[in-house]
Amino acid sequence: MKKMSLARVLGSLASLARTGWMLRGVPPAIAETVAEHAFASAVIAGELCWRARRRGLEVDVGRCIAMAVYHDMAESIIGDITRRADLGSEKRRVEERAYMELPLSPEAKELYLEFEGSASLEARLARVAELLATYWRATLYRSHGYEVDDIMESAKREALSIARESGLLDEVQEVVAEVTWVDQS
Repeated sequence: MKKMSLARVLGSLASLARTGWMLRGVPPAIAETVAEHAFASAVIAGELCWRARRRGLEVDVGRCIAMAVYHDMAESIIGDITRRADLGSEKRRVEERAYMELPLSPEAKELYLEFEGSASLEARLARVAELLATYWRATLYRSHGYEVDDIMESAKREALSIARESGLLDEVQEVVAEVTWVDQS
């Protein structure tokens, strides 16, 4: 495989619509891209980290935000493979192999491995943020009549489960309430 340039990686992420939304009828023209998802994940990760710090936890906010930004970059090579594909551990192996081929720094690749392994509080918060970014977008699409309740509920359920295990359930529940889309028209 020809090595990708960073320009091509960024272009792919900016134009790659997330598959799960399209499988539920969201047109590609309005479906969230992987880059949009990474941005929302990063913002939510920052908010979660600041709340964890206010609780007195030692959290490297920048590291957590970086994980949230970088977590799906392998999709620039392999596309967005949904859970519906039911590939189990094979999906993770393919993503990791693709990620290691990206024109990224060794530090970025370490972040990816830490994120995938939930190896730190920052990694777990970045995972929760990624799930809440999906939840937020699902609530938006639901408000427009798309049938995305399964994605919405599974993302919320998984985020709350990780939050409970990490001792941050109250903080995550606050963020869930804040990212739930409410039509204000």
